[in-house]
Amino acid sequence: MFLVRKAPAPIDAGDVPATCEQAFRDHGQDVARWARHLGGADIDIEDVVQEVFLVVNKRLSAFRPEARFTSWLFEVTRKTVANHRRRQKRRFWQNDEVLNRLPAPLGDPVAELERQQSVARFYAALDRLPEKYRTVIVLYELEGLSAQEIAELRAVRIGTLRVHLSRAREQLVAQYQRLLEREES
Repeated sequence: MFLVRKAPAPIDAGDVPATCEQAFRDHGQDVARWARHLGGADIDIEDVVQEVFLVVNKRLSAFRPEARFTSWLFEVTRKTVANHRRRQKRRFWQNDEVLNRLPAPLGDPVAELERQQSVARFYAALDRLPEKYRTVIVLYELEGLSAQEIAELRAVRIGTLRVHLSRAREQLVAQYQRLLEREES
């Protein structure tokens, strides 16, 4: 598989890559990881990464040096993934990566089925959030970035980010409860 899971690297300003090839070498795995978490299990990561770096190749010369390159690259990735998600008519969020991080039940097939249903319900609820809230939840909960790192990456103030994270959690819980109630009725 194209994506190799690694711990999120600390985000720093760094230098702006001189070429698209250098940007790919330096940030290709980050873009793939972001795409995987933002797009879900069925997204074509290689296709998204290729599209992102086509945009980078086209627009790198117009990049403003006073902005953070990683913030700009994340936004390009986020918009590319959002476009892919819009084009997909139906998504299945059975994410093996997330399932593998949960503790496996000890030989209980009913517990395993309930766990898989819970994860699928989580992603269905996540899918119903507005994009700005969905992105914050993905970066904080799945990517494991700190609020400060997300604020820097998204180029927003930390207070704004904390409000978005709080609202995202509230909406995620509400959506999850609605899905659960719908299944029970």
